[in-house]
Amino acid sequence: MAAITNPNVPALKPVYQRLITRRFWWIVAICLIIQGVLAVDCARKWTPTHDEFWHLPIGLRIWKTGRFDDDVINPPLVRLWAAIPLVIGGASTGADGIPQEFGDIGKSFWNSNGEKAWFWFFMGRLMIIPLAALTGLVIALWTRAWYGEGAALLAVLLWGCCPTALANSAIVTHDLPLTAAWLVTLFTLVRFAEKPCWRRSLQFGAALGIAILAKVTAIILIPLSIVLWFVLRMKFSTSAPINVPLAEHQTLDAESATVPRGMALIAQWAAAFGLSIVVINACYLFQGTCGTIASLKFVSPQMNSVQASLSWLGWLPVPFPTDFIAAFDRLAQDLERLHPVYLDNTWSSKPFSMYYLSALAYKLPLSTIALFLLGFVGLLWPRPGSEDRRRAVFLLIAAVMLPALASRSANQIGIRYILSTFPVLFIFAGQAARFLSFPRIPSFFTVWVWRTVWALVIVAPLSLRFHPHHLAYFNLAAGGPENGGWHLVDSNIDWGQDLHALRDYLVEHKISDIGLAYYGTVLPSSIGIDAHDPPFRNPKPGWYAISVSFVNGRPHVFGNHEGASVRVGVGELIYFRLFTPVTTIGYSINVYHLTYRDIENVIRSQNEQGVP
Repeated sequence: MAAITNPNVPALKPVYQRLITRRFWWIVAICLIIQGVLAVDCARKWTPTHDEFWHLPIGLRIWKTGRFDDDVINPPLVRLWAAIPLVIGGASTGADGIPQEFGDIGKSFWNSNGEKAWFWFFMGRLMIIPLAALTGLVIALWTRAWYGEGAALLAVLLWGCCPTALANSAIVTHDLPLTAAWLVTLFTLVRFAEKPCWRRSLQFGAALGIAILAKVTAIILIPLSIVLWFVLRMKFSTSAPINVPLAEHQTLDAESATVPRGMALIAQWAAAFGLSIVVINACYLFQGTCGTIASLKFVSPQMNSVQASLSWLGWLPVPFPTDFIAAFDRLAQDLERLHPVYLDNTWSSKPFSMYYLSALAYKLPLSTIALFLLGFVGLLWPRPGSEDRRRAVFLLIAAVMLPALASRSANQIGIRYILSTFPVLFIFAGQAARFLSFPRIPSFFTVWVWRTVWALVIVAPLSLRFHPHHLAYFNLAAGGPENGGWHLVDSNIDWGQDLHALRDYLVEHKISDIGLAYYGTVLPSSIGIDAHDPPFRNPKPGWYAISVSFVNGRPHVFGNHEGASVRVGVGELIYFRLFTPVTTIGYSINVYHLTYRDIENVIRSQNEQGVP
């Protein structure tokens, strides 16, 4: 269908826009390739992170056994995808078909594969990295369609220079794959809303099913998609006034004026949801599908209560696999369990309402935050005859929903839980590209806005300067990664990624006697670190390596040199804050050398201040 062009579009564009038009996909490719290369380097260097330690082996076990019940809280799709190289290469699970706790599954895999275990994790990570490129590609397509090429390149730049996105693309967890599937689902929803038809409804349904298979969190896409569809469809404009310039590459399809209505739309939505259910069942090989409500077994009081309230429908079959339903039971158990959460040097047994907003303020580069704020130009001053305001509302609702729901959960242990909102934020920020053209009517204000936006674009890549320590990234306003532990812990900064780097440091400096409290799941002894437990609550002279999470009071369990589990209570190692570390390994593990004089000086200082 031929595009309708606007005769009022200026014939001559600014130089930067002409260059963009000629080199658009080359620039997008360069941004995503650089991101991928940096992610590969991280994947090569990092120790398997906390949850990653069992995610990948479970994927291999599923391939070999066809069972999905090792760790039901996470659907199998991501694990199956990441484990493909292991299946081809003949990696060993160490315990095929033997029921184990998921932590023991990781240990069996690590021990049975010996020196190749780390290599297999690297191969699994290589399967996740392309999903970051896919996300960047969808960002480019979506932003280009709505706001033009300049905005698309700006949004892709922000994605490629986001340390949190890069870090999560280099490990085998569910957060980056969910982000890719989440964005694809929203993009297919937009296409479905702009021009409803059977093909686009089925594309949306397939994407929705894949997103839910990436992580059960994506179930909220179902109500969210319905709301967002109406945001775009209600009084949806199918044309722009002839005297208003169209966005770059914006086209109008004459067929878009004719859309199905009434029962046809309902049928398309039903087909979309029906296809998503088929996709979910297919991934589980239809195991346990259509069991009755009465036959389901739950552990959490919340799910048991729901089942009891539906007892009169106990005969009704549930069109989902049993293990998929069990994921929500496990999720309910986790949400019902008290979990200490940490924010800004404060521990609490209740969730912080500002946790994720604060995490965004600390973990997003300052240039990204500033460009996001400038993106409100589309909401406050939309282009005449455009859908800027409606689209801005769409993006804001899509960005706010997940953090708002997560803020009510006590399981606040990482910004990774809202990583899916990042691409939407970057698309919204892409509207700031409107300021990149030099104003035709210069004024003091417009010139300075132009200079500011270009400065923000130029400094955006500086967020990658801490490579390869992107997982521990904090912006300058938060004090940088060296001070990040004062604000957030756990997967925000210290997820066990630097154990091999610690080993190399100990070998280089010939330190053989060291106390270690490591916030990770790989046993230090399995990679040649011979360490003893550090003293709890009371300092003693010696060398110590303490994870930043423990230094800031994180209660958890770590494996010692004997393979035994050592439980650390809240604040039992926080006294290390009183001492200055000799060095910090990757911003996640502090190395201390305490002497009698150091301890005496601290005790004297505490006594002088009246601290018991």
